Amino acid sequence: MIYLDNSATTLIAPEVIEEMTSCMRECWGNPSSTHAVGREAGRVLKNARKCIAESLGVSEGEIYFTSGGTESDNIALLGAANIKKGKRVVTSSIEHDAVLKTMDYLEAMGFEVIKIDPEADGSIDPGKVIAAVDDKTCLVSVMHVNNETGAIIDIEKIAKGAKAKNARVLVHTDAVQSFGHIETKPYRMGVDLMSVSSHKIHGPKGVGALFVKSGINDLKKSVFGGGQEKNIRPGTENTFGIAGFAKAVTMIDLSENERIRNLREKMKSELLSLGKVHYNGCENASDYILNLSFEGVRSEVMLNALDSKGICVSSASACAGGKHKSYVLAAMKAKFADNAIRFSFSRYTTEEEIDKTIEAIKEIIKMFRR
Repeated sequence: MIYLDNSATTLIAPEVIEEMTSCMRECWGNPSSTHAVGREAGRVLKNARKCIAESLGVSEGEIYFTSGGTESDNIALLGAANIKKGKRVVTSSIEHDAVLKTMDYLEAMGFEVIKIDPEADGSIDPGKVIAAVDDKTCLVSVMHVNNETGAIIDIEKIAKGAKAKNARVLVHTDAVQSFGHIETKPYRMGVDLMSVSSHKIHGPKGVGALFVKSGINDLKKSVFGGGQEKNIRPGTENTFGIAGFAKAVTMIDLSENERIRNLREKMKSELLSLGKVHYNGCENASDYILNLSFEGVRSEVMLNALDSKGICVSSASACAGGKHKSYVLAAMKAKFADNAIRFSFSRYTTEEEIDKTIEAIKEIIKMFRR
């Protein structure tokens, strides 16, 4: 099997499985309990929080564990949207559904939601986001890396410009696709809230984290319970998953990017050279995502043909529920959106796998275009 759908999820690293298994055997207590078994689980939690905080360049007290990127996004947006500070919220139309559907909810609750459309290459113009911010804006939420095209968005410029227009505005970014692949430092980027996830970096599913900048004490609560995670996300913490998440974070190696970049560029150039193949993306894109459209072969046909050859890819976000239509490419007005395939890579992707995928695509194109 060749797996090129790493934007959907990644293979759990063997070292992560080992860490989690050890934790299940030895640190199975409730981290809120004060006895010895609970204290041992609490130690695991504390060490993991420190590990993730250090990777983001923030303090331990600014990291809150969640069940993943979706919950982190929801807690951040529902908490930061404060009608007392203003009824306007600014985002983009190419956000993950975890953001877009929360925005729909906020709109139903009386907020004015402004969605900035992408440029033709899938990038978001920071100037357009900043221009939408006014004195009634309470929140700006724009993703760092788009999960379908890989477009890297200049969050630092957006945050700086938004706060220059309205010092009270809170800025959130969904960094699920950038964390572990490019530098993600909330303070350097100027954001107040950041969502990250474990299973995109070879950690377990069902675990994520939310960065909340120190001093932000007025987030509205959307989850209620026993008071864990300082009431930001109550509920007994998933100690095993969090231990695995932290182990995955210790294995992040940004020096891998050059090798991945070369694989991506090889696939891109060789497939574009076939003719009637179109790149859906911008120049400033993640090394880990490549979106191409193949004229004459619809997305579902290409996807199923590759699947029959043991090659796993996707045509849109996995969270689209099996739909082949991409709202991201539709927003870009991509001419061949119905023919798009997303390839996404990981540290385990090899050049041999890329070569085999290219050859398979050549065969499929020849068959269906004929």
